[in-house]
Amino acid sequence: SDPPAANAHPLYGAPDMPLTLPRRGGKASAAKTTKDLTEHVWAGGNIKLTLSVTDDAGHTATSDTRTLVMPERPFANPLARAVIEQRRLLALDTNAKPRVLDLMDAITLRPEDTFDNMSNYLAIMSARSRLKLSESDDQLRNVVSYLWEIALGIEEGNLSAAERRLRQAQQALQDAIKNGASDQEIEKAMKELREAMNQFLQEFAQRAQQNPNAPQMQQNGRELRQSDIDRMMDQIENLAKSGDRDKAQQLLSELQDMMNNLQAGRQQPGGEQDSELRQQMDKLGDIMRRQQEMMNDTFRLDQMQRGSRDNGEQQFGEDGEQQQQGQDEQRPGPGQDRDPLGRPKMSPKDLADALKQLQEGQGQLQSELDQLKKGLEGMGMEPNEGFGEAGKSMGDAEQSLGQGDGDQAVGHQGRALEALRRGAKDMMKQMQAMQGDQGGGEQGGREQNADRDPLGRPRATNGPDDGTSVKVPDEIDVQRARQILDAIRKRLGNALSPDIERSYLERLLELK
Repeated sequence: SDPPAANAHPLYGAPDMPLTLPRRGGKASAAKTTKDLTEHVWAGGNIKLTLSVTDDAGHTATSDTRTLVMPERPFANPLARAVIEQRRLLALDTNAKPRVLDLMDAITLRPEDTFDNMSNYLAIMSARSRLKLSESDDQLRNVVSYLWEIALGIEEGNLSAAERRLRQAQQALQDAIKNGASDQEIEKAMKELREAMNQFLQEFAQRAQQNPNAPQMQQNGRELRQSDIDRMMDQIENLAKSGDRDKAQQLLSELQDMMNNLQAGRQQPGGEQDSELRQQMDKLGDIMRRQQEMMNDTFRLDQMQRGSRDNGEQQFGEDGEQQQQGQDEQRPGPGQDRDPLGRPKMSPKDLADALKQLQEGQGQLQSELDQLKKGLEGMGMEPNEGFGEAGKSMGDAEQSLGQGDGDQAVGHQGRALEALRRGAKDMMKQMQAMQGDQGGGEQGGREQNADRDPLGRPRATNGPDDGTSVKVPDEIDVQRARQILDAIRKRLGNALSPDIERSYLERLLELK
């Protein structure tokens, strides 16, 4: 039920989910169907569900339509979540392919800082190459499937051996029940599940002793004991052996959900305030993403506007003979009515309307930033001057867009982005300090994770830092910066570079 984008081209339709019917002659008049839909690209979105039944005589009946959220698999790793978001964007609209490529470029820009495991970096770069070369829907679907595998690999790379064994045992039992395995095979799968569960619970108990703030085992607000889990597994085995495999599948799904929640809670420690802070940081990340997209759109429209002006000067700025020639050239030949990227060219009125929409969007983004600042202040945070500078630059960009000056607007938007990044860095340092105060002398994984921001990049240390947050570059840094600039300038000289890449590199160099 989430509204699709205009002219969207999705790769997948609704999931196929045949329903289980009650057995003929059985006592039960109802049946339940369990299906794992977390891999479907609609997972996590709002859906409208209507049941439809047709009997042998051809009569069809439908249920009332209900709106609900399709369950999704929780991903605790920020990088895995980013890959899942890219996968979802591509699957819901193939027109988002350029944007997904840009997002992949963003997370792979500095692999030495973003990736702890370079195999994950190579996997994402491989997916990017596949996506860039993909043309048909089938090829794009293969990329979507590959991105799911990458996200799972990143996520499960953080799992302990006990957690990984538990998931494998759960999946093996689920497959056995689904495929109608014999009682002996069910017993074998249950034995492995019990052993894996015991190993996981022992590890969970050890972590609880080492970290009093670790999440507790609870179900519906009630403390969950190992005897409850054992009783649940006994029920699963008895139901599977007695032939009520649907009920066994349902109970196994509930057990998997409980374990997933425990694992997600372990990987994302923190209380209610920590969760609220993370939500605020997610909002900030969304504002930064949309500001980047707005700057890209403004730059593109400004280039189109410049092209229109150049054409006008050639057509009307010379003598009558050349004016007539310009008028003849106004009639576009094959392919001349499109820009270098193959998109239809926009009329001056369309350009003005597009700039007007960007102006309104820029004003809305500034308002959201103001609300975010107030929310952070209400939680005891102290947003630094970066947010104030970002808000001012956003206002200046809005004014420039209203005047039709796209070039000036791009400059203000770039300064807004830079100020937002400084503000985000300061917020992460404050969150780190707050977590340090709450965590005291906690050791192990939490300390290790605290050294990284949500994208996995190193945070500023709590130790000596020369008295300021600004790092003075040494000679190696300067040489590295010069090498990067030389490489960018070299690429700018390549006439075959795509326009989007060229414009991006120009912005990096702040060319006018």
